[in-house]
Amino acid sequence: MQLGWVDYSREERETIKELLKVLGESGSLDELGVGIVRDSISDLLYPGTSVLHTRAKYYILIPELFKKAMKSGLTTGAEVRNLINTDQDRIARALRRAIDEETGTKAAGIIGGRSDRGVKMKPTRIYWNALRTTEILCNGDMSFDDACSAVAGYNRKTQNIVIKYESDDDGGDADDAGVGNFALFNAPCKERIEDYLDNPTLHLRKDEADYLRTQFLHVPVMKNTLMEYCLKTKTSYQGVALDDIPTEGMPEVLAHNLELATEFANFIYGAYIVYNLLFIENGGEYATAEEKSRLENKYKDWKKNSPGLPHRDEILKLVRNHEHYKAALRDFLIRFESAVKNNTTDSCSDEEKRIIRQREQACKSVKAKIGKDYPYQEIQSSPMNYRHGTGQTIISDILKGMVRDDA
Repeated sequence: MQLGWVDYSREERETIKELLKVLGESGSLDELGVGIVRDSISDLLYPGTSVLHTRAKYYILIPELFKKAMKSGLTTGAEVRNLINTDQDRIARALRRAIDEETGTKAAGIIGGRSDRGVKMKPTRIYWNALRTTEILCNGDMSFDDACSAVAGYNRKTQNIVIKYESDDDGGDADDAGVGNFALFNAPCKERIEDYLDNPTLHLRKDEADYLRTQFLHVPVMKNTLMEYCLKTKTSYQGVALDDIPTEGMPEVLAHNLELATEFANFIYGAYIVYNLLFIENGGEYATAEEKSRLENKYKDWKKNSPGLPHRDEILKLVRNHEHYKAALRDFLIRFESAVKNNTTDSCSDEEKRIIRQREQACKSVKAKIGKDYPYQEIQSSPMNYRHGTGQTIISDILKGMVRDDA
């Protein structure tokens, strides 16, 4: 599988490198080349989210950082960028010291919460595309570095770029956005960063939560998504498995997309069980007889309960573009499903293993792990959940904030 991205800047290239490193460390890899389907379905359920997102508060904090930079008087993009990055490190340090008022423990979901050093993957980098998708960032073509340069230009009085924020006194009016000027962010920036650092929290204030709900529901890309449905109905499925979500009363298209998502996740999970049965032959600390027996039992249970992939072509149609990859993936899915159906035993067949080995080689080439000097460690230990945990955390943050008594 190949990966590409829009080349906005050197710093954003570094962000991609860090992202790939994080994904590699967490085991979120794509040995079988199914990532294009996983990501497409994820976007149908939870647009504007990423596996690296943690809490909804960051959608608000980032515009706040730029609002502060607007008043800093700094006149170069590098100076603005350094200020914003320094403040992100300060926020992480403050949150690490804070106690969550709801749980009485340390806050969950702090970006940079595991290191006393500077935050490597800054919230601005992690959430920037989400700010585009949700249209909180008004100009979707603007990169983080572009925004820093625009703020510096504003500070030099050579560009009319302003942060749109609401007045603390009267809720804001057209003047707050800079009439006739370009608005950088559409967000209710009501709290100075310095004040926030005195009492840091990842919980949303009521006005912030109300804003995010309204903004998310306003964006066309949210239509018929699980994100939209949960925010509209004020329902959280945090802690509920994706395939346990009741579909009664849902829009028909969303209910069907959930059906397709579950079907694909459960089917491809079997392919990963076979992958792990091959991978365990490499040996290593975790390649025990008990682990092999566990995998064989997982395969047996999966084969007994798997209905196959009856909506294969419909699922692949959810992926836009990538026609070359889709054709190869379709061929793999057909061959693997056929091999499973032709296998009359409850043990993994040699044909299934052969197909999986060929697929990894086609996707990973020299980086293929099966039969190589890579010690075994289970890959894809459960069915993919399409950012379900992340999406429901964001939804839960918004719904909890809406009922807070801090207006």
